[in-house]
Amino acid sequence: MKRYVIRGRLAYDLPPIRSDKPYNKRSLVATLPHDDLDLLYQWFVERQYGQALRLNRPIFGTHVTIVRHGEDIPNMEYWGKYEGLEVDIEYDVGVRNHFDFWSLPVYSDWFQQVRRELGLAREPDFHITIGRQFDWQPIPASARRYGHEQRAERHPREGADHHSS
Repeated sequence: MKRYVIRGRLAYDLPPIRSDKPYNKRSLVATLPHDDLDLLYQWFVERQYGQALRLNRPIFGTHVTIVRHGEDIPNMEYWGKYEGLEVDIEYDVGVRNHFDFWSLPVYSDWFQQVRRELGLAREPDFHITIGRQFDWQPIPASARRYGHEQRAERHPREGADHHSS
């Protein structure tokens, strides 16, 4: 698949931009420009699987999650170290489905290094979420893929990743 690079900015403890509910959970994300990248790829999903498959936009905006809320951070002294840092994010244009989410694979050894610095295990699946499927919509059979299949596809590509900030 073809890969592209987009510029992102690291943000800690980012609240949702598409929700009015209070939010105080710890997370680290690379935010992406507000350029409707998610809507572009949602359009491709609709064209491939039909207009009945409409996706909700990500509530945190278009981003890559590096540390998920709920993960315990052993090395908190490094928390906030990269706030606002701009980074290059390499992503694959092959849209994929996992559970109710649709996303683009992201490749970044540097994000793995940030996780290690914080005392966390490797993240097997960095991605840009482009949308969430409504609960009542079935997942098209041609879109069903399992995590172990996706990781097997990524493994040979990960070694070629040398792009970081």
